[in-house]
Amino acid sequence: MLASGGNGMSGYYIKQNLIFGLLSNFLVLKPELLLYSDFDSPRLRYILNWIFGEQLGIAFGLTTDLSYWNDFEGAKINYSSDKRGKEDLHIIPHSILKETDIIPQSLSINRWKHSTILFYTQPGAKVPFDIFAAAFYLLSRYEEYLPSEKDRHGRYKREQSVAAQYSFLQQPVADEWIFHFGKILEQQFQLHLRKKEFQFIPTYDIDIAWKYLHKGSKRHSGGLFKDIILLKWADVNERIAVNAGKSKDPFDCFEWLDNIHEKYQLHPIYFMLLGQPGAFDKNANPDSEAMQDLMKRLGKHYSVGIHPSYGSHKNAGILKSEIEILESNIQKPIIQSRQHYIKFSLPETYENLISQGIQEDYSMGYASCNGFRAGTSNPFLWYNLKEENVTSLRVHPFAFMEATNKFYLKQNPENAWQEWERLWHAVKKVNGTFISIWHNYILGTDKASKGWRELYIKMLNNYKS
Repeated sequence: MLASGGNGMSGYYIKQNLIFGLLSNFLVLKPELLLYSDFDSPRLRYILNWIFGEQLGIAFGLTTDLSYWNDFEGAKINYSSDKRGKEDLHIIPHSILKETDIIPQSLSINRWKHSTILFYTQPGAKVPFDIFAAAFYLLSRYEEYLPSEKDRHGRYKREQSVAAQYSFLQQPVADEWIFHFGKILEQQFQLHLRKKEFQFIPTYDIDIAWKYLHKGSKRHSGGLFKDIILLKWADVNERIAVNAGKSKDPFDCFEWLDNIHEKYQLHPIYFMLLGQPGAFDKNANPDSEAMQDLMKRLGKHYSVGIHPSYGSHKNAGILKSEIEILESNIQKPIIQSRQHYIKFSLPETYENLISQGIQEDYSMGYASCNGFRAGTSNPFLWYNLKEENVTSLRVHPFAFMEATNKFYLKQNPENAWQEWERLWHAVKKVNGTFISIWHNYILGTDKASKGWRELYIKMLNNYKS
């Protein structure tokens, strides 16, 4: 919230409910910390609000009036190139937050407190880099707006990212920077920061609800014929038994998941793929009675979001029709989304989501490698670099997807466990938010996914220990 006031202040941001409970939109209160800058910009306001307001829980001020800043009694940060006589903490700015264009940046990579840092501007200082510019660069996905190669699905390739090139993709570096920055503020100014708690949010993508059932006679016959041609007699027998009602469909683990959620007291989110069947969209027809019953069943007990189909990431019309199908079945507004195949392009995909009323997106990560695409485990509002404004879309990064280990990295469950542990502890160390992605067809009883269900249980036991 921007609160305009007198006394020479250009404005400062106060998170509602942060102090004194409810705050008037026009009430100006003395901030706990005042930051001086010789410029003001939407980029600067955005990242200050995320760091101080959302992450550290500090009522802070931003002023371009040097006299007011000099006279202020309280914690002060000088965010300018020039040293000031009465500064308490000096951070030298990089130019990126002043700019309005999108150009290749000199990143000035270095190390600080066991983390890789960007925009190293002040050797030997308590905060030797522009923490605000560095966090903005990662959260805004600035590098993804620059010319780049795409993979075969039209996705930004992780190999081109600074995180991959400097080997910090599996560290939530922005969270680590802010964690240590908060410690400096506590020690130097005796400020009381928000006490954050580690959170775990399990999510599921329902790409293929059933292996054999509810596919329609054409797809069933085609699948049976293919299994016979390939001499997959075990699959032929299983298909016949499932369709005869003698065996449970191996992808159907929904009741098992119900029991898991109750046992571990979890609050999951399901994402439903409702595109028409095609080369990359293999779910049951969304118009089928079985699929509609599944939507209603999940919607009755859990948060359910849309899993936009492969071809919808730049097509608002397709997205709209898929959301309408889900809304009509669960009788709730659909505000959550995750892209199928983690296929999105900035800014187009996120602009389309906003146009269809989506408020939360869970696609921020890479399909080919687990870790922290935006450098953080914590949610943040999406900043549209094309329009230079903060949007209403809140981005929830995921850290781990089992399909990455199984299909991209060709790992077994034991190898995946080692990676999970490493990522889990990295997030827990900074009291962040760990979001995982699992698929029902991997958590089911299909022989091709042997050991993965047991891995999930092992992970949940670790969570509760």
